[in-house]
Amino acid sequence: MSDTPPRIVVLGSFMQACCWSVERLPRQSETLRATTFSTEAAGKGLSVAVGCHRLGAQVDLLMAIGNDAPADRLLAWLRDEGLDDRLVGRFDQPSGHGAGFVDANGDNQIVVHPGANEALGTSRIAAADDEIAAAGLLYAQLEVPLATVRAALARARSHGVLAVLNPSPWQALPDEILACADILVVNTGEAEALLECALPGGRDERLQRVASALPALWRRWPGNWLVVTLGDQGSAAWGRDGAHCVAAPFPTRAVGTIGAGDAFSAGLCWSLAGGRSMADALETANACGAWSVARPGILAALPDRAALGTMLRTAA
Repeated sequence: MSDTPPRIVVLGSFMQACCWSVERLPRQSETLRATTFSTEAAGKGLSVAVGCHRLGAQVDLLMAIGNDAPADRLLAWLRDEGLDDRLVGRFDQPSGHGAGFVDANGDNQIVVHPGANEALGTSRIAAADDEIAAAGLLYAQLEVPLATVRAALARARSHGVLAVLNPSPWQALPDEILACADILVVNTGEAEALLECALPGGRDERLQRVASALPALWRRWPGNWLVVTLGDQGSAAWGRDGAHCVAAPFPTRAVGTIGAGDAFSAGLCWSLAGGRSMADALETANACGAWSVARPGILAALPDRAALGTMLRTAA
């Protein structure tokens, strides 16, 4: 890996996350008493940007926030963290908000309202052309408008920049968006929707089912790598050229799973932008995800380089 910090553009999203801890997840029409409550800054794009920054990447964060107190606090926090906010736009509407319930096993249910994230338009992508052209990788997710996602991915591809898409929260992906992504990063639920097949519970059976469904995906999608996170079963990646990588999980006691996927994506993007192989990137991503789930909070649980080194040495 080069000594020069990798440069990554993140198509960000900001959600003020409100989380309730409960013994079990609520059933339909049921009211439960929570054991704890917390609120903090979050968002898929924001979390990945912070994760990449902590690992040592130079991050350009393209994001929209509202005109409210959570946005004020976020800007101050970004500056304290050392993250450049030049490309963060403020809009005269509420910021995005999310509500999450986390049970005693770490499983969760989440509902979000996009708020100002919907104001992140294609004009802001065009205005960031120099930053995108200078990057080694661009990461996008679906908490912002699809037209903006497509514009960002397409601009990255036009500059020869690796374009990574996490299609989450899941929605049907138009072929014109798929065509702009080099790498797709999905969890098992998203993989089932993308591949249009059910995935069994066992890891080996899941891997076999994904492999059998891939030919149809390759015919529809001209990308190069499909990455699937498997929770406590690790992760795997399949390449268009027939390459296949499987990374074992890092054993850990889960405190909370919200944000684990973003920690994984941050580790993956940082590794790939720095020139590492997909096999190495999966191991790094698994380590980042494991560090995250073992600690409370969302942004606070994202590892830095020292924490990553600790996880990797533990598994050696």
